[in-house]
Amino acid sequence: MMEYLAQAIGLPALQAVIDDFIAALRQHPLFAAAMRGVARLDRLRNRLVTFWYAVLDGESYRWPAQAGLPLQPASQQEWRAAQQLFDQAIARHVPQHLALGWQQRLAWLGQTLPLAETVG
Repeated sequence: MMEYLAQAIGLPALQAVIDDFIAALRQHPLFAAAMRGVARLDRLRNRLVTFWYAVLDGESYRWPAQAGLPLQPASQQEWRAAQQLFDQAIARHVPQHLALGWQQRLAWLGQTLPLAETVG
């Protein structure tokens, strides 16, 4: 199951998670201003779908250098907020037995990000 998780989840559900996550980011106080600065939400959506489809199926994915990393959280606080929004989107659209694998990969991703410690 872990090796081909994206295939098990299915592209429509994966797309629904990404759409839900982007909508949540647009409403969240930590991310709303940055989301207004994203010129092409459709491009961001497509890149996120492509990234997660590859990663969930055990493939490597190289984010296009010219694209930059949109909305990369800079602090532990931002990462925790984004992860919570993503976890909730996953839980709303993916059966629990498949959602757990995706949420685990999301947690692993967070461990690789260069984040500043939250102050306070």
